[in-house]
Amino acid sequence: MALIYGNSTNSNIISANANLPVTGENPCNCNTSNDLKNYLLTLQSRRVRITTSSEEFSGILLAVKLDYIVLAENQGSLVLIPISKIRTVAEN
Repeated sequence: MALIYGNSTNSNIISANANLPVTGENPCNCNTSNDLKNYLLTLQSRRVRITTSSEEFSGILLAVKLDYIVLAENQGSLVLIPISKIRTVAEN
């Protein structure tokens, strides 16, 4: 299990902390951390790609907790990522 910290940008996926609309089936204007958390809740049980400054993760979003998410990676590892450190979110 890993706990990830940091911020990053990746032009290929939607920026979750840059006040830009998140497109897809459930568009979102993620202007605040609550907006981002609510958007993440709509993606629960779906395959997503999450980036931070240090890494990019892909897998199924298992849970959205008070201040972190739980992601099940393809290899079976569980990753805990603080919501405040998520830079980008995209559905896979």
